[in-house]
Amino acid sequence: MKHTIIIILSFLFNWGYSQGDTLVINQTKINTDTVDQLTEKLSFDFYKKRYNEADLMVKVTDNWGNQFEDLYGTRNMRPVLHGVAYRGGANNYYHKRNKRKNQNPLPSDGLLNLCQEGFSGAVYLYQQNFTDTTEGFSCNCIDGDKNSIAYKQLDYFDPDHVEEMVKMVYQSAVDSSQGPIYLHCWNGWHASGYVAAILLKQFCGYNDIEAVTYWDLGTDGANRSPHYRSIRKLIRDFEPIEKYTIQNELGENICPPMPKVIDITKTEITMEQLLIVPEAIPTNTRIILQALTFAPGKTTIKSPEAIPDIRRLVEALKRDENLVIEIGGHTDNSGKKYKNLELSKKRAKFIYDHLIDIEGIDRKRVSHKGYGSALPAYSNRKEIGREANRRIEVRILKKTNYSKSGLLVNEASYDEKKLWENFPNSSKLDLNKRYVMKDILFEPSITELKNKSYNSLDSLLLFLSKNDDAGIEIHGYTDASGIKEKNDTLSYLRAESVKSHLIKNGIQEDKIKTAGMGSQNPIADNRFRWGRDLNRRIEIVLID
Repeated sequence: MKHTIIIILSFLFNWGYSQGDTLVINQTKINTDTVDQLTEKLSFDFYKKRYNEADLMVKVTDNWGNQFEDLYGTRNMRPVLHGVAYRGGANNYYHKRNKRKNQNPLPSDGLLNLCQEGFSGAVYLYQQNFTDTTEGFSCNCIDGDKNSIAYKQLDYFDPDHVEEMVKMVYQSAVDSSQGPIYLHCWNGWHASGYVAAILLKQFCGYNDIEAVTYWDLGTDGANRSPHYRSIRKLIRDFEPIEKYTIQNELGENICPPMPKVIDITKTEITMEQLLIVPEAIPTNTRIILQALTFAPGKTTIKSPEAIPDIRRLVEALKRDENLVIEIGGHTDNSGKKYKNLELSKKRAKFIYDHLIDIEGIDRKRVSHKGYGSALPAYSNRKEIGREANRRIEVRILKKTNYSKSGLLVNEASYDEKKLWENFPNSSKLDLNKRYVMKDILFEPSITELKNKSYNSLDSLLLFLSKNDDAGIEIHGYTDASGIKEKNDTLSYLRAESVKSHLIKNGIQEDKIKTAGMGSQNPIADNRFRWGRDLNRRIEIVLID
């Protein structure tokens, strides 16, 4: 399918025109009497409606390659520029008929379907296995016209190849003979997301933070490895190429919006964001200081004042006089726990001393704490994860209350849902039945009980005092955010905090067992904030 007129006409409606005027675009004369009819045929509007492109996170095909049969063979396909550029993966592993390994280019039906949908090009972003596929062909398009699609391999790590992709998308945007471009990796998450992020910087004016946030959201949660810091850096380092810029009015028509609600738990919060958009960072957020890791067994680093995130932290403290923070020291899981705890304390104290003694920050606004290896940010299975876990985190304890507008926002408050059976104020409980302690909810990464938790605990204390023979198991839970090791520890510490309260109030310790259940057995949807809030919970099981 070809574009029927030059896309750049779209900006005319923002300028206004008179009937009978003649426009000269790319040396072609077009009478404005026909503009109303012509603009209805613009390809970006056609595809926007056909694929229901409400925002950048809308999936035309899902993670299994289903949902839009005419594009079967693609996977996790999403719009980048309406009718101009799309991103996604190749449905090989989940293909219903011809399964292949995930590390392959598009299956033949995927390329054919793109051709029939009017796409002019597809780009495979890896080097493996491309020699086994076709470089393109012609087909009958869905509008009855003939169409040709070219299929090529370009390396997303090669700057020259990146520029070639930018050029291809630019030509699709401004050349009426070119259809959309499909840029794809294997899963439709990381590599295609990187290319999409730089296209948004190039054509939609995204800044570094917006582009990196977009990349994080588009990984469907598969963004927790420290390996992906290199991709975020590539996105930040990309500078728009001047010769491939387009007019603002065209960009406004082809650029899909970000989702109205952005889930910050799926993004990497950085010190740069605290400095630039502090209104978007909630309290209790933990921010890892980038480019600051300790060698094994070491508690100091050279020239902390030269580390960009230390400079940003100092500037944030100076800008917001209400900002109060905790410096948290962490280790990997090598060695003994008590030694790791001491290491982490010394690491936190080192950064604390630098802020107080060298940077002149008021000690009332900074505290420090060592966590040992209890709260890994990354998996310790590989050295890259262990290195990243030897880190410093800044926890936001207090800050100025800004307006709620900003780049990153949380979802609206939820209506309470009866998704479980709450622990009753009653002496009648069934053995081995799970009861959720309704008022015991936790903030992300927090294990301490809130004041309002004590209402439920009073009911539990009353039950145990009236039933001397009863024993209980306390199960702590987390939401699905983060990695398993960290969630297991958090959930266990939450259960232990309840146990500690019961013992302090006269319950015998031998009547209480605790278990950390991590993120298993969710009682609400982890895709939404209200669901994750409910999943960070305590359950009670009555035992003999």
